[in-house]
Amino acid sequence: MELEFLEIVQGCFSLIFVVISIIIGIKLILKYFEKKNRELYLVGITWIGISTPWMGGSISFIMFLLIDSLLSDEIRFIIGNVFIPAVVVIWLIVFTDLFYKKQQKYILIIFSVLGICFEIVFFIFLFTDPSLIGTFVGPFRASYTPFIRIIMAFYASVALITGVIFALKTIKADISLEAKLRGKFILIAFPSFAVGSILDVLIPITPITIITRLILISSALEFYCGFSLPKFIKRHFLEKNNKKTQ
Repeated sequence: MELEFLEIVQGCFSLIFVVISIIIGIKLILKYFEKKNRELYLVGITWIGISTPWMGGSISFIMFLLIDSLLSDEIRFIIGNVFIPAVVVIWLIVFTDLFYKKQQKYILIIFSVLGICFEIVFFIFLFTDPSLIGTFVGPFRASYTPFIRIIMAFYASVALITGVIFALKTIKADISLEAKLRGKFILIAFPSFAVGSILDVLIPITPITIITRLILISSALEFYCGFSLPKFIKRHFLEKNNKKTQ
């Protein structure tokens, strides 16, 4: 099997996004040990998990380059879908730790039950008729059934809405300029990821694929800046703000 140019581009940019997401996730997890802040540990896991829909294709791309083989469809379906409900629950732990603490138990129970129900139905479909989940229309691209699309759209909407609420509450809170700057990066990150994900699903493999993957890569970097503000970013924006106030 030979890859077309756009399939190579798709595989490369998927791999870049996944690698960047894993690095960012690990860096956030390591910062937990430095600052003993559970939020950093959980958001690190969240961002690694949120990249799993692209991991199967990335692994297959590497396998194709090395041994001229791909992961089985079943394994790619598992990698791309089964972790998302748990990842959303982990993110909701972060969200409800900081906001809606009184409702935390009920929110987590509801989403845990929904996640378990999804996993049961998913594996029933996988072991009886994988076409009920989707089919692969290329070496690295899956076309999912309405069932999977609706579920994933639901989880993406939950992440987007809670992410925007999280960012706006952080920006509006009477706290430091540094915290407000973090909130602004988070406010950009979640919509960027949502737009990139939606375009990636809806648009067939064309040169525009590069743009959608670049949006996804930018969302990962914005997410990292929001939760672990690098010193050079902080210095640049805060110095710029100080000059405006003088």
